[in-house]
Amino acid sequence: MGRHSVKRSRRKARKTAVPGTLEQRTYFIAEEFYGGASFPIDTQQYQKLNSSLTAVVAALELEELFQVFAQSFLDFEEDLLTSSLAYAYTELHGEVEFRKFFSNVRRRFNVRIITILTAFQSYDDQTNRILSHAASLSSVLQVNTQTRTSTFDNNLSYRICAALRNYAQHRDLPLGGFSIGAKADFSQNDDGILNKDGFEYGVSPWLNLQKFRSSSQVKKDLRVELEKISAEKKDLKWLIRSFIAAVYNRHATLRESLKPIIISAQQDINTAYETANIEKGAEVKFLNLRGEGKSRPMRRDLAETVLKDFDTYTSLKNADRNYISSKIDQSPEVFAATKV
Repeated sequence: MGRHSVKRSRRKARKTAVPGTLEQRTYFIAEEFYGGASFPIDTQQYQKLNSSLTAVVAALELEELFQVFAQSFLDFEEDLLTSSLAYAYTELHGEVEFRKFFSNVRRRFNVRIITILTAFQSYDDQTNRILSHAASLSSVLQVNTQTRTSTFDNNLSYRICAALRNYAQHRDLPLGGFSIGAKADFSQNDDGILNKDGFEYGVSPWLNLQKFRSSSQVKKDLRVELEKISAEKKDLKWLIRSFIAAVYNRHATLRESLKPIIISAQQDINTAYETANIEKGAEVKFLNLRGEGKSRPMRRDLAETVLKDFDTYTSLKNADRNYISSKIDQSPEVFAATKV
């Protein structure tokens, strides 16, 4: 009877033991290569490093989305320049060659514009998701929500391009057409004779405003705004460049909110490396943060990479005023002026 009682007692003890292996209940940082050293840390240190790492990774993901968006705009500008150069220096003979040239340009412009709009949609859709999964970035999530709303409310180009993406997906290609050609620059000498000083080559892609605003993808408030535009065409160079500047300013606000958090995270990660260096008596490399059954790479240069990215593409704030490939043509046939 006594032996039976002891066995039952042992079974009960096994059932009430603290679950989980030692590894699951221990937090530490460890070198990720075979034979690397490991260094135990307490719960508070783990939570702090885990939060810092989450913030850095979130910022990296946001920057990658924005960098793709920015590069899509540079590709668009490069295509404008390439098309102008091709038109200026390529000998086009006959209607067939002209038609082929213009068809190729038209397709490239549509690809570039759709790429910009799609890259923006990815950025817009994923920003909240990324920030909402990082508890330490709740304040940045709130900033993103506010600046997203204010950017939409304060920029006509932003509102148009947001609708243009849906239009391109469900209704028609965004490019209504384009004009390309040369304008002569004249000067007059002392005898009153006009001389041609040079030629300015440029491309002006445009949006068919009348067709666009009649689409179901354009909401009522925006349609009312667009009905105040006098011409049937809207210059896509102005539209895209103004849109890019607006999105950059929105992203710059996020960068400003994230920067002190990333700097603090960088200090936390550096401190972890320095502590590990002391414990090992040598320089440690490629640490992983381990705990709760997870292992997360904790590279020392992660936060530094983010801070460097924060300093890129800053000139996009002037995208609506920079004329890299060609200046906006404000003539009535390619530029729609707002009615007074």
